[in-house]
Amino acid sequence: MAESASLIRSESARRYVDGRGAGWGVVMLYPDRLASVKVRAELWGCLLGPAVFVAAGWPATEILGAFHAFLGVLVGSTVGRFIDRRRAARKMAAGGAGATIIPLDAIGSLRTDRTTRWSGQFAVETLVVTTADGTEYGFRGRIGSLQTEIAGTLAGLGREVRATPLGLAVTPQPVSSGA
Repeated sequence: MAESASLIRSESARRYVDGRGAGWGVVMLYPDRLASVKVRAELWGCLLGPAVFVAAGWPATEILGAFHAFLGVLVGSTVGRFIDRRRAARKMAAGGAGATIIPLDAIGSLRTDRTTRWSGQFAVETLVVTTADGTEYGFRGRIGSLQTEIAGTLAGLGREVRATPLGLAVTPQPVSSGA
């Protein structure tokens, strides 16, 4: 599917389809679709960044080794995230080969699942998008206000989005009568 409109938002996330892991990547919101592209530069940046920083600061590693490793994770993931978003946008502009594309017209509901780890000290959010055929796509990671932006885009397309106890329900665009 070729690029039909400009990108609204992109976020790094791990993708799940019906509860099974489908890989690391970037989830992108367009005016007519939600797309997920597999890219791994951020993951590699998190893994290789500490090695680069520890090696670069080798003489001071005995004193500042943990600091260099921490700094390596931060810088490596930031650089990797930037690379991932550019690569994902280029893949979508080139036709979206290998991407998972969810047309916004197919979305039936949205919800955000929040789980906590380590006695509530660390929270993980997963945006779950359910399509009309019942398939659930989960996006775990830096999702922020992505659910709100998807709901706003759907509302802009004339879809009714309403809050329910489980999240947001999306009803199809009403058919106008041609009287």
